[in-house]
Amino acid sequence: MSFIESSESELINKVDSYNVQNTIPKSYVHRTMVGEVFLTDIKKIHDNKYVTVGYLPKSHSYFNDLFYQKTNDRVYDAILLLEVCRQTSIYVTHHFFSVPYSAKFVFDNADFTLFDSEIPYKTECSTILVVVDIIERKFRRSELNGLVFHMDIYVDGYCYAQKIMSISWMDDRKWYRLRSQRPLECYDTTSVVPATSFEVGRQLLQNVVVGNLDIHNSGVNTTLIVDQCHPSIFDHPLDHVPGMLLIEAYRQTALLAILNRLGAQHFDLVIKRYNVNFKTFCEFNLPIYCHANIGNLYFKKGKKNIIVSMVISQNKQIVSESELTITFK
Repeated sequence: MSFIESSESELINKVDSYNVQNTIPKSYVHRTMVGEVFLTDIKKIHDNKYVTVGYLPKSHSYFNDLFYQKTNDRVYDAILLLEVCRQTSIYVTHHFFSVPYSAKFVFDNADFTLFDSEIPYKTECSTILVVVDIIERKFRRSELNGLVFHMDIYVDGYCYAQKIMSISWMDDRKWYRLRSQRPLECYDTTSVVPATSFEVGRQLLQNVVVGNLDIHNSGVNTTLIVDQCHPSIFDHPLDHVPGMLLIEAYRQTALLAILNRLGAQHFDLVIKRYNVNFKTFCEFNLPIYCHANIGNLYFKKGKKNIIVSMVISQNKQIVSESELTITFK
């Protein structure tokens, strides 16, 4: 791994100057399984700029689970780029801001924009490079406790996306005081009737995270399916429902809303923007609902872009809100 200072002119084009032979240790990005780690290297440019490098997996049971009819139709899922950005934010924070591995992280918000309609799936391994700018430092009583990142995401040398995300952290003692009284029981979601994998653009039923579809005049409601045995979403034990599952629930509920409102199916659509805000912890002990307001579903830029406003709620309280921009191919 490289932790030397580099000039900015070396950022993008000299991928061969980075280690791409092996992944970083899994603990650096809070993963339990080596197969869930996608980063291979990091370099510091200056105090506010960093670069991470990694690879895009070719046969992942979740991140490569997009429906396709022919091999030539295969593309990478934007959700995979979101995960690379999550790993990047944690990696940078631990290594360059002296945040201990015992610290607990909270993801506050994320605004991800995909520039192209598709990220091509190639026969050879694709390299991903993330240029990271620190645009804000957050403090609590003069102690650094959060960062806001701007990330430009390159795949095989081409900039496909950007992401602005905010994270915070606290030490494990504060986390224990905050979370030790949480309910320990888990709400049983085995009775939830899942959407079909085809309806939500997945091939594997294990990757369907919403069900009990309820369509009414003001919108579409779904119930989240929380499977703590899911190999990727629950790669490691958590004391709350993770943001990865909530984002996937937004994705699937939006596709169901457009299918039922406009009759458009997932293979005709591309989710170009995820703008997500996490407001509070989502707990395991109560049912979780996602609501897409199709009354406010509207077109933008010549009826090619659809804006879907959504919230996720639990116990009549909003735990997250989002706006997805979806484009017709």
